[in-house]
Amino acid sequence: MCTITIRSYKASDLVAVIQLFKEAVTAINIRHYSPEQIAVWTEVDPVRWQAKLEAMIVFVAVSAEASGVGWAEIDSIIVGFADMTREGYLDHLYVHKDYQARWVSLHLFKAIEKAARDLGLTKITTDCSITAKVPAERMGFKVMKEQIVEKKDMQFINYHMEKKLD
Repeated sequence: MCTITIRSYKASDLVAVIQLFKEAVTAINIRHYSPEQIAVWTEVDPVRWQAKLEAMIVFVAVSAEASGVGWAEIDSIIVGFADMTREGYLDHLYVHKDYQARWVSLHLFKAIEKAARDLGLTKITTDCSITAKVPAERMGFKVMKEQIVEKKDMQFINYHMEKKLD
């Protein structure tokens, strides 16, 4: 039997998180963005990412299986991650292409939402891709505006969204 556990990010997770990010964008977001956009989107500076992740609240979803003494990580297989600033900006929430529709994103978001509440925040904001818009709406986010952002002379449509915390 296999289950997913959510835990805090560790610096040693960086390579797996970057790999997951690149693979998820390439396999999933290609439905809504061109190959050229995907190539620009997946350019990652590991040093910058490490510094950024260390400054944020980050959770990873890890594939786990039953063992004789409980649940154990299987070769530290990270199947999703989410990060948020201390001001409540959800920057990333990505799930491995083979773990889509298994509630991984919901569990990651619940961890982020709890962290936001623990900080006393009243809302979470994000800039969400076309691909992630519907799942974000299912988690309670509302579109505040559609926007066009540029990265390396490439334009991307995304949505500035907000979720109020009661």
